[in-house]
Amino acid sequence: MARPLLRFVTAVLSAVLAGQATDVSSAPVSSAAATSIHTSARTTAVHTVTPGSRHLAGTWTAGTDRVRTAVGDQTVRMVARISVGGSGLRVRLSNQYGRRAVTFGRAYLGRPESGAEVAQGSSRRLTFHGHRSVRVPAGRTVWSDPLPGVIPSGADVVLSLFVRGTYDLVTGHERAFATTFLSQPGDHSRDETGSQFSYTSTQWYFLDRIAVATPRSVRSVVALGDSITDGAGMAMDANRRWTDYLFNRLRALPSSHRMGVLNAGIAGNRVLRDGTGPSALRRFGRDALTQPGVRTVVVFEGINDISRGAFTSAKPLVSGYKKMIKMAHARGLKVFGATLTPFYGFGTWTEDREAVRQQVNLWIRTSHAFDKVLDFDRVVRDPDFPEQLRAAYDYGDHLHLSDAGRRALGYAIPLRWLH
Repeated sequence: MARPLLRFVTAVLSAVLAGQATDVSSAPVSSAAATSIHTSARTTAVHTVTPGSRHLAGTWTAGTDRVRTAVGDQTVRMVARISVGGSGLRVRLSNQYGRRAVTFGRAYLGRPESGAEVAQGSSRRLTFHGHRSVRVPAGRTVWSDPLPGVIPSGADVVLSLFVRGTYDLVTGHERAFATTFLSQPGDHSRDETGSQFSYTSTQWYFLDRIAVATPRSVRSVVALGDSITDGAGMAMDANRRWTDYLFNRLRALPSSHRMGVLNAGIAGNRVLRDGTGPSALRRFGRDALTQPGVRTVVVFEGINDISRGAFTSAKPLVSGYKKMIKMAHARGLKVFGATLTPFYGFGTWTEDREAVRQQVNLWIRTSHAFDKVLDFDRVVRDPDFPEQLRAAYDYGDHLHLSDAGRRALGYAIPLRWLH
């Protein structure tokens, strides 16, 4: 048996004996210049589990969809703010929605400075199974090897990724509310000056997860949502999503009580119908349940189903919620339900749709189906006119929240519920 294959079989057998889940894409591969990955995205729930008292925990994520743009033969530089800190940082690259294989050339991780600049001397090369480049088939994902050292909670990191070839349909996140820099043609992944980065975008490309090794007591919470979770109404690069405010509270706790906070919001997303991204029900397993180290999932979706649909009752949404609850409980995870916030004054509001929203919220509050209820409606509604947002919490369109409104949500969650 070839030595790489023997090491792979040994690794998988050891994981099985230890009762651990292993992503086979972490196994050694041939020494080809660009290794080819053929593992399914469905197998990446927990990439690897480190020995002893530590495990892999998610610290950042982005819900992905098809992004119709042209990327290729250039370097993409993306900034992400991680939540919980730890050692051995890894990034995951996704070609989930690609029509053909993507080859990623050199990749570097560093600290952002200003604009496209990277802090001098901070760039460190990422490898994939020991190789500098990797070929990822359509529908697949790949984790990088761990970077030695510790990264602190709340740190900003910048990924510089050289993409070989040209692709007109990529896996990414449409509304990042963060600036991404794109270079002139060529591999400029090591250029810390940023002088070759002439273009900007507000999308993330290919990057969908970041994880670190942490004590086993440190877990993650995933927020599955739509534009209100994604950050609509927030200034570019402000990091003022309600999940950011939640993490600001968690990072003040002792290190053993901190958690990763993963934002899996997709603007325009619905619970029951594909459109902007796959439906929440269809992406629940991928974007929530298989995140490394996940303990709790917050479901805060449904307003797009109501405001854009023709439902006459809460029954379809309730059925969708029940299916997600069953899936989470089958994995031993907690799932919290958030009530739907007001949208009176928004262009699609009607009395009939308001009645459905009230029915949905009544079921969330009283059914006891969710492990906990986050009454976001009560937090941000106008006490004198409950069908609409409080003025201070209204971004201006009567649906999305201001910074103060998103902060109110992040501060409304009892931290003791998350542990």
